[in-house]
Amino acid sequence: MRKRAYKDIICLLLIAASVWYIFYDLYPSVITDLSTQKTEFSTLRAFEHVKKIGDQPHYIGSKAHNKKRNYIVNALQKMNLEVQTQQGFVLSKEGVLTAPENIITRLPASNPQANSKALLLLSHYDSAVHSSSGAADAASGVAAILEALRAFKASDASFQNDIIIVFTDGEEVGLTGAELFAKEHPWIDEVGLVLNFESRGSGGPSNMVVETNYGNSNLIALFSEAQGEHPLANSLMYSVYKLLPNDTDSTVFREIADIPSFFFAFIDDHYDYHTALDVPERLDKRSLAHQGDYLTATLAKFSNSDLSDLTSEQDDVYFTLTGLGLFHYPFSWVWVIYSIAFVLFLALLFFGFKINSLNRREVFLGFVPWFLSLIISGLVTYFGWQFLLNLYPEYDSILQGFTYNGHDYIFVFVVLSLFISFTIYQLYDDKLNPRNALVAPILTWFIVIFLLNIFLKGAAFFIIPLAFTLFAFFLMIRFQVPSYLFLLILILPSLSIIAPFIQFFPVGLGLKMSVISAVFTVLLFGNLLPVFGYFSTKKGVATMALLLAIGFFIRAHLNSEFTEDRPGPNSLVYTVNKETNTSTWNTYDDELDSWTSPYFETYTDSATTIDYQSKYTTDYTKSSAAPLVSVPSSDIQIDTLEASLPYLKKFRVRLNFNRDLNRIVVSETSMANFKSFEVNGEVADFYEEEKKSKAYHVHQNRFKTNVIDYYVVNQEALYFEFEIGKDQDLEFIIDEISFDLLSHPDLSVKNRPKNKIPKPFVVNDAVITKQKLTF
Repeated sequence: MRKRAYKDIICLLLIAASVWYIFYDLYPSVITDLSTQKTEFSTLRAFEHVKKIGDQPHYIGSKAHNKKRNYIVNALQKMNLEVQTQQGFVLSKEGVLTAPENIITRLPASNPQANSKALLLLSHYDSAVHSSSGAADAASGVAAILEALRAFKASDASFQNDIIIVFTDGEEVGLTGAELFAKEHPWIDEVGLVLNFESRGSGGPSNMVVETNYGNSNLIALFSEAQGEHPLANSLMYSVYKLLPNDTDSTVFREIADIPSFFFAFIDDHYDYHTALDVPERLDKRSLAHQGDYLTATLAKFSNSDLSDLTSEQDDVYFTLTGLGLFHYPFSWVWVIYSIAFVLFLALLFFGFKINSLNRREVFLGFVPWFLSLIISGLVTYFGWQFLLNLYPEYDSILQGFTYNGHDYIFVFVVLSLFISFTIYQLYDDKLNPRNALVAPILTWFIVIFLLNIFLKGAAFFIIPLAFTLFAFFLMIRFQVPSYLFLLILILPSLSIIAPFIQFFPVGLGLKMSVISAVFTVLLFGNLLPVFGYFSTKKGVATMALLLAIGFFIRAHLNSEFTEDRPGPNSLVYTVNKETNTSTWNTYDDELDSWTSPYFETYTDSATTIDYQSKYTTDYTKSSAAPLVSVPSSDIQIDTLEASLPYLKKFRVRLNFNRDLNRIVVSETSMANFKSFEVNGEVADFYEEEKKSKAYHVHQNRFKTNVIDYYVVNQEALYFEFEIGKDQDLEFIIDEISFDLLSHPDLSVKNRPKNKIPKPFVVNDAVITKQKLTF
């Protein structure tokens, strides 16, 4: 018994070490310094660019924005590159209008080939509106490209494809810079492949995701030849990505210009995303090194690859294994592999029953602890997170859904799931042999993979760890109690493939997804039953897991308060209604704090839906009366024009600014469809196909009140023309927004305490004037 306990401890230590190494090896551990050879990528040289670009907010239209553009232009010119900028108004079908200014240059091929296509390196240089410095998102991408390009030029390599570099503007307000380049720049027809570098947090490994209108097999085969030292990619990631409301510049190149791309993004430390915390000091340099690793490998390969036709009719399933790199196979193999594996499973069952190694009663009994583990772990995690939200209501203020102590909570729910599983299986030690107990997890995995093969085929690679589990199952049947070490080797692929997903979902999608982590933990526990099932110390392991859960919960509790290192987001907006000549304070916060509460000593709960919601559909929660101060609104000039048809009427509206503005939101409340709409010379595209299919458009087949969302650049005036039926009445609401609440001389709003930051994703720290315009 004691000998088995030693074996249990050794196995646990080996599994823990394997899990640690799997996460450690996801991205580079070496940070190359300033003394790195000129022909190689240096993380710290790239970080010097991050410090210069990401040191202050530089959203489109801000004063700092121009400084960052000039810095990037100078950095490219120091490499003896000819730099051009491209600026123009862009009007999206969502009604977003702005004038992005892209930075563009080109490195001609040293050994050009006939009909070769160019490789385009892409990142955006604007930061999120309005308080984010954008060090990770996406100064890190710009910096990685600048440093990789410098090293590539210094190596004096021979290459056959031109390399185009585009640093887009306006990515954070609707991918407008990418749209401007894709629609209007003459080089767009020469591009064969895009490499886009992004982030959705300030740390963690960088994931490779494919964007294509066709099959991905040629792209995956190409990437497998240039995957770098730490590739991290799987076909499930893109399947999940396509379900999220988070497009990137790559999406624009795919949709408008039919150009495929690889985009590389790190998503950990999600609490920094779009916040005032996205500063150089908080950027994980390993993440920057990972982007450099990808760039170094792909530049060397893709600059000499045939990029003229990467289309394919076939999709590949793909995934990475720790230390072994990328594996891929065609979708056409998915059901073949599944069928072979399932037939082998049935054969093993037949063989096991035939030699009396399996017992029918125990096999059926094995479903009891298995489903109890799955169901109880899922319920405990789901209601556990709801309990935490009630216990710490301030967590709701973090719109990203991932708290500063989020990694602790993930660990709590994971080890709680292990505690539940070990405890339940310990109760069946005398009734259930491990080889009989393993049938239930294997069959469940087959059911899960069957459903994935139908609805989410990119996740079909989960059959691979199941195949190793089947081999372990065979050894258990054949040899009764096989070697612990051999079984442990067989389950390592399960750890390598499944373990990262336990963290990925709550990190990328918010802690509400912890229930998926719990389910994955139990599913992984099922794969590990060839080892765990033989443990004589299940009760001791369960106790240890419970103690770890308690310890990390205490640690999470001690780090639950907002501090200078973990500041809480809050919000305050001042609005003047020009129609009623009244003003209000407004906030998006459910809980008031010491900074906001003086403005809401008496307040009403706000039930009004605002026209400038965040992607999290965030409305005001509270409003209170505010002192009326002088905030000028624009003079509105209205002209009647000649309509294109006798049954229409046409108007032209011009707003002449009387103060510096950052954003103007124009809404129309009747939801009438316009016959034509033009803003600052940009015509709204009412595509015939969209008309036939009744596809949404903010100006026709309307789905929301907003018709214009203008991010002001260089204080360019706003004017728009529209046609409607002669019998139609319209009511426009015009919100003019400036981000100067804290500096407005007549409002005297104090600076935030150091344990608070502006709430991201919403119009915040703003002075707004509201006007009504009727026709």
